[in-house]
Amino acid sequence: MLLPRLRLATFHSRLRAGLVIGALVGSTLMVGAAQAQTSPSGLEATTQSVSYTSGIQIQNLSSTTANATVTYYNQDGSQAASQSFQIPGNQSYVVFGNTMQAPAGFSGSAVVSADQPIVANVNLLGSNPTTGESYDGLNNPTTSEFLPLFQQGNSGYNSSLYIQNASSSQNSVSVQFNSGGSTVSTKSFTLPANGSVTVDSSNDGISGRFIGSAVITGSQPIAAALNQTNGSILFSSTGNPTGSSTIYAPLIMTNNSGWTTSLQVQNVGTQATTASLYLNGGSSAIAQAQLGPGQSVSWYPVPGTVSGSRFIGSATVTSSGGVPLVGVVNELNQTTGQGMAYSTFGSGTQTVDMPLVMFNNSGYYTGEQVQNVGTAAATVDLKINGTVVDTKVIQPGQTQVWFSATNIIPGGGKIASASAVAREPGSQIVGIVNEITSPQQGGDTSFSYEGFNQ
Repeated sequence: MLLPRLRLATFHSRLRAGLVIGALVGSTLMVGAAQAQTSPSGLEATTQSVSYTSGIQIQNLSSTTANATVTYYNQDGSQAASQSFQIPGNQSYVVFGNTMQAPAGFSGSAVVSADQPIVANVNLLGSNPTTGESYDGLNNPTTSEFLPLFQQGNSGYNSSLYIQNASSSQNSVSVQFNSGGSTVSTKSFTLPANGSVTVDSSNDGISGRFIGSAVITGSQPIAAALNQTNGSILFSSTGNPTGSSTIYAPLIMTNNSGWTTSLQVQNVGTQATTASLYLNGGSSAIAQAQLGPGQSVSWYPVPGTVSGSRFIGSATVTSSGGVPLVGVVNELNQTTGQGMAYSTFGSGTQTVDMPLVMFNNSGYYTGEQVQNVGTAAATVDLKINGTVVDTKVIQPGQTQVWFSATNIIPGGGKIASASAVAREPGSQIVGIVNEITSPQQGGDTSFSYEGFNQ
């Protein structure tokens, strides 16, 4: 029987005393290594000043106990470690600290397998200085991945791209960096089976300031994740395997207790298109941008959100001619030095699964934002560990935010998994989870990840 498998682009396990167990949980593993790493195919080794630790939270989507395995791979594709465990039905399992069996100092990738349907996300925690972010594991890797935003030397921000060979065969991988409608650099790598590579300023072929996008292609399936940082604020997101003529962003903010979002949209088709921006399910375009193939636009602040003192809502972007788009949202609080990011969605489903929700877990809390991307109102049940804890009606294009001062985790727990389920057949919803500390802890302690559509 084929087992469900999740690919975790790049993962670093640097086990350090003093980290809060449970503060980082997820199911995909990716982090920047603190020490020099030897890259495959003779690539130049890279170093990063921040030391990262990863955590994985794996959610069992069935009511049957799941037998799960996490396999860790070095960058050269060799197996570094493996561990197995059980996950009760409708619950989740945290791989972090004492429950993680990757060797200390490990820097590579991971694959999660189980005999029941699973989803997983990874949280990254950096030290010296404190930074954090989250990203999703990938269930169905393809031979293409799109990154709407890649930057280098941009007001102190630089990007690191982590690419995993999601196959048991040698993989010829190409990365194309685009800006202003033209290709600035193209780099090629050969990855061994289950191997991975880090692409950054040391080997991306880009010189000087760069703001643009990246397209990754492989001869075999690949998984990719991206870190963007200025050394103190960290944004992480997962690559998009496909585009859609309509994309959805469940959370857009301006002046929300210091938080403001940017929205980056990339044309991943072969024809030029007009990208049109709509807010909160509205029928009139707030802004438009002409995008050639591979080109992207960055809206910051998002147009139509700055007329009042505070905006919290959702966004929809459509293309002309059915051209596929992808997008990413960066959430930034410049006053407190916090940042987090999530990828937009191309479609919805009746159920959205969220591997990690928290209430006062060493000061961490989560907010769940669910957007109705269908054409009719949706009655949505929020379930935690399989139990319905709240029900809301969400209008088309709009978003429901669950963030409460009261603990809604059954039994008063601190960590759980959740699902948002629309009652009406054919409903289409998407969602994200934001993880924050309250009161705000020092450093960048904010995380965001995409819910999984099933």
